[in-house]
Amino acid sequence: MDPRTKLTIILFLLGVAVTLGYAFACWVWPFKACPRCDGTGKRRSPSRRAFRVCRRCDGSGRRLRAGRWIYNHLASVRRDAR
Repeated sequence: MDPRTKLTIILFLLGVAVTLGYAFACWVWPFKACPRCDGTGKRRSPSRRAFRVCRRCDGSGRRLRAGRWIYNHLASVRRDAR
């Protein structure tokens, strides 16, 4: 086996491992901290004196991961097709 083929196989297996790892993480931990409010659920008002509820996460401080959102969408399409 030449080095180029060996490198291609290693890169392919590494890509599969990363993809499966992310899928597992989306299954176990479907939410991540909201990037807008850093997971607190609150944002400072423009005057910097008061707090407001973060509009992006509705005050929960959590957002659905992109991979989990895609999985949920595909599952609903499959469910609606029946």
